[in-house]
Amino acid sequence: MHVVITGASRGIGAELAKRYRADGHTVTGTSRRGGGGLVALDVTRAESFEDLAAHLGGRAVDLVVCNAGIYPDKGQALDTGYPASMWAETFATNVTGVFLTVQALLTNLRAAQGARIAIISSQ
Repeated sequence: MHVVITGASRGIGAELAKRYRADGHTVTGTSRRGGGGLVALDVTRAESFEDLAAHLGGRAVDLVVCNAGIYPDKGQALDTGYPASMWAETFATNVTGVFLTVQALLTNLRAAQGARIAIISSQ
């Protein structure tokens, strides 16, 4: 099975990648900066998916785990300092990022029989 995991540099994403690899599966992990065996991917930028597409080269993907996400809240309240820019950044990553990920990988998902998409969050 080939698994693609966004946000695989730490936390849940890193642990999922480790476990899937331990079970003998092929894992393509992504992170904003890449490196360490991860493909660089900023899920908020459609053009960023070109590198991921090149890396995958049309290979089938059996499972996409949309794990990349942010929680920038530092205790701000909506009425006392939660800026619109923070909301926009959060929405772009946690919502639009999922859309762009699935959209970019449709061809790869369709190449696999019974492909699945998992959307997860830790907060």
